[in-house]
Order: sequence, then structure tokens, then C-alpha cells
Amino acid sequence: MATCDNVCVERVIPSSLTELVTELPEEAPSRPLATHLASRLRELRARRGFTQDHVAKRLGCHESAVSRWESGSRFPTGEDLVALADLFEVSTDDLLGRVRQYAASGSALVDMRLLEQLAAADTTMEFDRLIREHEEQAVWLPVPDGAVLIPVAEAMRWTRKVADKHRGSAFVDRLFRPRA
Repeated sequence: MATCDNVCVERVIPSSLTELVTELPEEAPSRPLATHLASRLRELRARRGFTQDHVAKRLGCHESAVSRWESGSRFPTGEDLVALADLFEVSTDDLLGRVRQYAASGSALVDMRLLEQLAAADTTMEFDRLIREHEEQAVWLPVPDGAVLIPVAEAMRWTRKVADKHRGSAFVDRLFRPRA
């Protein structure tokens, strides 16, 4: 016999002897990753105006699975984690609370929204207008080996520290792109 909360377990000892053992439930282990993911999923779902049912249908799972992920009691499979990242248009690193996101060698940073707008332009004039509106912005940038995506505030803080150290350089302004 077993119950969930205060667990009473009837254990069968060899020779069919039984003893009733009362065990207190173990303290739940700290699960910061699951807790962060749960909070992030709730935030992203609310921001998009999605219901748990909508998310479940898009992922092809049951609504109760989404509910368990959002409560932190269960963790999605790797496939579901990738599908959630795609659905909310964020990285799996973002879902899991990683501030630093390491770029794979040979990657490119692409502004997909701008590229889609350019692709949808019906005329060269419209295409040219979009380019002029975004002239300080590249549609894509090659990502060098060792590149890391970090929050803008952190990038600015680190860059400012390096710039302050090398104030006299004629090239210090190249640390800041786009220029303010």
C-alpha cells in the first residue's frame, strides 16, 4: 500500500514477513532551472495572449503538460523545449535563463523581420524605402568564432570599461555600434 503525502509503505520482507513503515516525504529538491522555465513560460504565454490550450495544440501535447511545465512540477522533453522556443521566438538558452548565449562557429545574426519585409516588398521603390529606413542596420552579420550574445546593458558596461581604459585610441569609437 502506498499513498502520496505522508507515505505509508507496506514492504514485503523475504519469507512473507511484512512490516508497516511510515516515511515522511522528502523535502523537494531545489529546482532553479524548472522554476525559471516555469516563470518564463508563463510570462511569454501571457505576453502573446496565448492560453495553455493554444500552446498545447501548437506543440501537439496535452494542456495538462503545459500546466505542469508552468507550475515547475515537470520539465519538457528536449523536443518540446525546442518547440516552445520556436513558438515564442526565443532561444532555448533564453527559456532556461542563460544570460550568455554562445554562438556556433559559422553562424550569422539575421534580422528575420526586416528580411521578411524586404522579401515581401512588391516594388524596387518599396525595397529601397525599407533599406533607407534601416540604413544603420545590417540585415545579417557574420558571427565571429567566440562570439557571445549578452544583454545590451552588459555589453555596454563591458565596452565602456574597455573604452575608458584606451581613451587615447583613435579607434575607440569602433567599439560602439550602432553609434548613439
